[in-house]
Amino acid sequence: MSSSDAPVLIVGGSLVGLSAAVFLAHHGVRCTLVERHPGTSIHPRAVGYYPRTAELLRQAGVEDAARKEAAGFETHRTRAGVTSLAGEVLFSKEELEGGDELGDLTPSRLLLLPQDRLEPLLRDRAVELGADLRFGTELLSFAEDPGGVTAVLADRDGGTRTFRSDYLVACDGPRSTVREALKVPRRGRGVLSRHVSIAFGADLRPVLGDRRYSVVHVKNPDVMGILVHDDTLTGGTLIVGYRPEDGESLDDFTDARCAELVTAAVGSPDVDVTIRSRFPWDMAEQVAEGFVHGRVLLAGDAAHVVPPTGGYGANTGIADAHNLAWKLALVVDGLAGADLLRTYDAERRPVAAYTAEQGSLQLAVRSGSATPEQQAATADALTVTMGQAYRSTAVVPEPGAEELPAPADPRTLRGRAGTRAPYVVLARDGAPVPTLDLFGGGFVLLAGERGGEWLTAAVAASSALGLKVTARRVVPGTGGGSGTLADPDGHWAERYGGLAPEGAVLVRPDGVVAWRSPGADPAGEEAAALTAVLRTVLARH
Repeated sequence: MSSSDAPVLIVGGSLVGLSAAVFLAHHGVRCTLVERHPGTSIHPRAVGYYPRTAELLRQAGVEDAARKEAAGFETHRTRAGVTSLAGEVLFSKEELEGGDELGDLTPSRLLLLPQDRLEPLLRDRAVELGADLRFGTELLSFAEDPGGVTAVLADRDGGTRTFRSDYLVACDGPRSTVREALKVPRRGRGVLSRHVSIAFGADLRPVLGDRRYSVVHVKNPDVMGILVHDDTLTGGTLIVGYRPEDGESLDDFTDARCAELVTAAVGSPDVDVTIRSRFPWDMAEQVAEGFVHGRVLLAGDAAHVVPPTGGYGANTGIADAHNLAWKLALVVDGLAGADLLRTYDAERRPVAAYTAEQGSLQLAVRSGSATPEQQAATADALTVTMGQAYRSTAVVPEPGAEELPAPADPRTLRGRAGTRAPYVVLARDGAPVPTLDLFGGGFVLLAGERGGEWLTAAVAASSALGLKVTARRVVPGTGGGSGTLADPDGHWAERYGGLAPEGAVLVRPDGVVAWRSPGADPAGEEAAALTAVLRTVLARH
């Protein structure tokens, strides 16, 4: 390949594409991102990111910057229904109820930050880690062959060039040109309704007073929609629907008409309104029939469109990128077989289908049209975003283990293979070490206080496979020598399924449990057992 080529070409530089660049660069993969627009989003779009998404950003060194940028939204926790901001409050509910009680589950919290303010942070981190970002560059066509993908790109000056990569990751949105070129069908309920997001400027302080909302559902004779205000209280976004079947079109949303709608939602004619931008989009439930097509992989809205009720769309897309990045890194480095990438589809497509369905259920519940069966099937946000289980060859269940459960409260999963590794605060030399901060680089093996044979096995497996496996022993209490983690609160073994002191757990680079052994290997062959597990996970047949 020429010096301008990279192992991975990312098409689309919005939230998911930028996340993919961050996660790939975090794993040391040279990647190039192309985006036809000249820069990051100018429209607020997505706003809320659940604690699991914040955990993923933490692993890549973005959470602190995002938290600082979002500081002004810390008190914006109330979802309400109103006749207008200045009018009657019809209902009020706290977002992610119990959010202050998640200390046993995660150190991360719900993050409120408009997409146009998160994307620059992702862009800067991607560049810092070495990613090549090319805004104002458009994918014209691509062709796959057994050795890679050849893309034709048009740059901002109108010139074209070919670009060679091992893999292409399509993050180019719900109207993905990559997906369409591949002719990948989608399943689901399709387009449910059409909407316009109107970004506006207005001094909302007189009508808000000391109230701070995360989301406001507005309903009055002049406007029905969803309003989100920013942390400066001098602007926001109003989302309204339109019906092409009734003759309505985007052309109807002139600046004057948009200003009228915003004024009706604010509820005060004394507030001056200016229109900053408009962004049309479709509320839909659609999931591509396959996320992996040879050397072309779909992520984010290119792979699935989730109804925004529940705020799951951006969270799901970022999780796609996180799941895919470590797998691409190992395949590109020759440490895993290409079949490892098939597990991206096996793991993420069921999650996307479930999450899209949950978005539709939330829509029915919030509109008041949900049947009793739909209400019973609606899960809470923690279950949807943190309580899912992966079933693929990149997960090795214990012999005789019960089938993985349907999405559930993450506290009940207890470190089963295929689920998010439970959070425990351990200690090293008296300093706290959250387990979350042990994960995110490579494979990590944690063994009980009498699990020394597993530590030896990790060294043998690393040598046999040419793969670094970080191994640590976890001992109860506050003691422990060099390379040992202490468990001062005594929670570790129980949260990981009641591991015996001779047991061990293997955690993947994405913080998901790959395998665990409740005790010593029954045959006394820990090295052979762990090496075999890693061969399976890595598709090293």
